[in-house]
Parts: sequence; C-alpha cells; structure tokens
Amino acid sequence: MEEWEKYFDEGLAYCKAAVGAKDKGKLGNTVIYNTVGLALESFLMSVLSQKNIYPEHSSIGTMLRAIKKFAPVPEEFFVESRFMNSFMNFCALEVVDERIPTNEEIERMVKFVIDLKIWAEKNLYSEAKIILEK
Repeated sequence: MEEWEKYFDEGLAYCKAAVGAKDKGKLGNTVIYNTVGLALESFLMSVLSQKNIYPEHSSIGTMLRAIKKFAPVPEEFFVESRFMNSFMNFCALEVVDERIPTNEEIERMVKFVIDLKIWAEKNLYSEAKIILEK
C-alpha cells in the first residue's frame, strides 16, 4: 500500500466516524469538529504525499495552498477552511472562551469533509490511473 493510500484510508475512517457521530447525535460537537479536522488533514495529506510533497504546516489552508500549485482547488474549500479555523484558539496569549460548534455548524463541517473527500478521491485516482498507464 502506498503512503498516500494510507492517508486516504485514515481520512475515510475519520470521515465515517464524524458522519456517524453527527447522524446519531453521539460524541458531542467538539469531538465531531476535531474528527472532521483529522479527516480533512488526512485527505489533504493523501493528495500531497502522492506527489511527494510535505507541507511546512498541517493547517488546512496551508495544505490547500500547496495543492493549488499543481491542481485546481475549489475556491469554496478556502472559505470552509477559514470557517473551520474560526473555532481554533491555539497560540492565544490570553485565555479565550471555547467556541463549541452548533448543530448547524457541524452540518456545514460534515458537508465540507464529504465534498473534500469526493474531490480528493477524483484527484488521487485520476493521478494513479495516469501513473499506471505510463
């Protein structure tokens, strides 16, 4: 199994867990948000690692910008990336209240990870097909 396939399989597992938790009302919105984030990172790393590219940072936006250098990336992915980032409070010098996503925001996040999964799958497998045909 290629490295990119491992990342993709990991993304599928996180995506399935996030969708299942949302649909069943389990785990809580903070855990679902974090699971969506892990799925997004895994899917993006699968696309990058297939090209032997490893980003300087693991943020969703950084990885999307790296991919945009060699493949078209839907503009709405950057909007959704910023939306996901709006819930983060890392590196804050002051104490910041935790922002827990609402059910509607979780719905938006899950739609994003599903859309990104479909997009990544098309990119990965069309690239793999090109490689196999050579």
